[in-house]
This record gives sequence, structure tokens and C-alpha cells, in this order.
Amino acid sequence: MAKLENIFESILEDSLERSLSLRFDVCTCTKCRKDMMKYLLMKFPAVYLNKDDSEYTKIERNLRMKHSIKILQEISTAIQIVNDNLPHPVEENREESFNNLLSKIKKERGIDFSFYHRKLLKRRVAIRLAANGVKSYYEYLSVLVNNPREYEELFNVLTINVSEFFRDPPVWSAIRGIMMKLIAEHNRQNKPVNIWSAGCAKGEEAYSLAILIREMGDLGIPLKIYATDIDRNSLETARKGVYRPAQVKNVDKESLRQYFVLEKGEYHLKDEIKNMVDVSYLDLTSSFSRRNFDVIICRNVFIYFMKYLQEGVVDKFYKSLNNNGYYIIGKTETMMPESRVIFKEVDLVNRIYQKVKI
Repeated sequence: MAKLENIFESILEDSLERSLSLRFDVCTCTKCRKDMMKYLLMKFPAVYLNKDDSEYTKIERNLRMKHSIKILQEISTAIQIVNDNLPHPVEENREESFNNLLSKIKKERGIDFSFYHRKLLKRRVAIRLAANGVKSYYEYLSVLVNNPREYEELFNVLTINVSEFFRDPPVWSAIRGIMMKLIAEHNRQNKPVNIWSAGCAKGEEAYSLAILIREMGDLGIPLKIYATDIDRNSLETARKGVYRPAQVKNVDKESLRQYFVLEKGEYHLKDEIKNMVDVSYLDLTSSFSRRNFDVIICRNVFIYFMKYLQEGVVDKFYKSLNNNGYYIIGKTETMMPESRVIFKEVDLVNRIYQKVKI
């Protein structure tokens, strides 16, 4: 007679293994894993069944789906509890090793990631540790020393830039209204318009602006778009202006025909749009001084930053904007309460704000 098995035990073992596969900031030795499982098994009632039972797979799948959220929550708690109360002497101070890694990156490449969200950074760095077959930050430091080209691969995962032309179409309808109003005002005063796309990724946002403005016709005044990012590979893509079909899916057919050339399954942006945008490198966490912008668009960038770094960057944006200039953030982002003193809401739904002179 086959032995009865606790279905939850196999579910939890599998889920824990998946969670630990990219956790290099905690101990994952056999003893710690056993303690984590011990904690988890106390949190879920045993469900015994013969593994040869015809209903086993169905019941297991239903249990996974029903308790998926709780499983993830309890696994996170189990990892934290065991990590805070290790059942053995500490072999490596993983937080110290991670700090050393960040210091190494800053020293060798001049980019300070210490102000970025730590958990997000660890998840990204874990991808490169796994790719190199190392099990600790200390070992990964040796990889960087022996293979400097690894920095490029590391930066590719730390600064993942996923975007598309006219992302969030309703936002672009609102931006078009703002631009029409702004250009009309500047026309009356015979003043140029300067726009900054901060964290421009591969240029989709900046070129979306250029297309939007080009379709307004003759402006009568000079207008320039500046696009910056920390990822040099993305900037190179932006300068080339070559995109996959998925990246231009929100561009209407007429604009695709007018502003792009389709070659070998890729869309090549025409020079008349590329020439409207100045693409350059800039680390928003560094000391920078840029002035006289009428619009700053910085969407879905602050998810990487901790609060005090966000505050510093917003303050710099404020100083970079002309009076009554517009500041546009991502729809999933929120304006910090402290910043509502210096920026007023213009369109809360689409996250458009305007500088308040103080």
C-alpha cells in the first residue's frame, strides 16, 4: 500500500525552492531550509493523500491556486525569521558584501546605486549572480574584477528599460492638450519651448513627443526636446531610432507611414523626427544643473529610487523648470505630499502637475 503524503509539504517545498533560487542575501544552507520548512508546515493544515490517487494532481493544483497569496506571504516571513535567527554561526555578512559590491560599482563606473530601492536592486543583481554560477556577492565581486565586461551585463539588468511609443494613450491625449496651450502662449511671447524627457529609455517617449508636436504643423517658434538616461546601451538604440513592431503598436498607421521606414521587420525612424531630439547621458542621482525647461516628463523612473532620493530629484526638477512649467510622472506613481507645496495638480488622473512659484 502506497504511503500517504502531505500535499502541502510538496507544494511548500517547491514554492520555497523557487523563492530561494534568486535569494543571495540570505543563507540557503540545508539547516536553514529545514527551519524554513518547519515554520511553513505549522502555517498550513496537513492534507494527506496517496500520490497515486487519480485526484492527486487536481487537488494539488486547486490548493496552490486557493492559497497562492498566503504561500508567498508565509514564505517571505519564514525566510526573514530564519535569516534573523540563524541556527549556526554567520559565515558571511551578506549585507556588508552587498554594500561592498555597490561601492565597487560606484568606484569603477561612477554610478551610485546606494540610493535605489534595495530589494529591487538585489533581485536584479541576483540575475547576474545566477548567470555567472556564483552563490554570493563576495564571489560576484571577483567576477567583476576578472571580467570588467560583466559591468555591461550588470547595468543591462539594473536599468531595464521597457517602453513603447505613446504608452498609455489617454495620457498622450492630455499631453497634446498641454502642448497646444503651451505653444500658443509661447507664440504670443515669441519664446522658444524646451522639453526634457528624463529617463528616456530607448527614446520612445521623446520621439512620441516629437511626432505629436510635428503633427501640430508650423509652430512659429523654436522647440527642442532633450532626452537623457543612465543606460548607455539604451541611448545608443535611441540615437539609431530602430524599433520592433511591438514598440510602435500605439502609433497610428498614417504616422507609421509618414515618420518610419519599414525594413526587414523593423521600423526605422526618419531623420525629421530624430533631429528634433537631443539624446545624451545623465544620471539623475548625480549633481546636475539644467535650467529653462517648460516641460519635464519623468515617467516610471522613481520606482527605482528610495524616498529621500525622490525628494532630491524632484527638487532639482523644480529648479530646472521655468515658472508655470509642467511636470509629468507615471500613472502608477504619486506625488509626495512634500512636493505638493511646489507643484499643483493640473490633471490628477494623468499625473500632470505645474510648477508653483514660491
